[in-house]
Amino acid sequence: IAHEEALFFEDILKKEINEDREAHGKRPLKEKDDDNAAPPSSGSGGKKEKTVKESTSDPESGWFRKGEHKNVFAYAVQTACDKNGWILGYSVHPGNHHDSRTFKALYDKIKDIGIETLIADAGYKTPAIVKLLIDDGINPLLPYKRPMTKKGFLRKYEYVYDEYYDCVICPEYQVLSYRTTNREGYREYCSDPKICAQCPTRQLCTRSKNCVKTVLRHIWKAYEELADDAR
Repeated sequence: IAHEEALFFEDILKKEINEDREAHGKRPLKEKDDDNAAPPSSGSGGKKEKTVKESTSDPESGWFRKGEHKNVFAYAVQTACDKNGWILGYSVHPGNHHDSRTFKALYDKIKDIGIETLIADAGYKTPAIVKLLIDDGINPLLPYKRPMTKKGFLRKYEYVYDEYYDCVICPEYQVLSYRTTNREGYREYCSDPKICAQCPTRQLCTRSKNCVKTVLRHIWKAYEELADDAR
């Protein structure tokens, strides 16, 4: 089920990524051929292998962290309730699957019951889920999710997106221009290294050797902003 959910979002995203690239004068991304791909090389350029624990007696379960020091093989139950606490639907998943990955299986069971507003915790606040709800005419009511910023660096909200000119303005009022839309669905906006090299606050912004600051903005970010407005 989780694989089908991933493919659902992946197919829609792939189509809109190429539409976004074409709108910016870029070529569509080529399809990846995983079966014929060369094996990953060693070093930072290669794709790292991931080890996943699997139960020998119950392989459909997932390795779940329970508290700070205990890990067990378990399942997670996704549950939807109405405002009175009555259960409207549920779905069962391996314990190591994130809420955002398991959402659609539950959503498909309840989406036709006449939902006006769907309230969920921050684990469900992803561009794909918010877009799905808004496109279906449902108001997503989700909590504030603090941006993950390294200590000692400027915060992400200090870089302002200018929708009209499709660029990002940094805290020093310099323009970061569109460069590309990557496979993950993020537009990359990059600074001018000649300007950044002379910037008095560069150490708070970027410490890259080439003096380039890159800001990422998902192509569905506007949907998240609509959810923020609703909150």
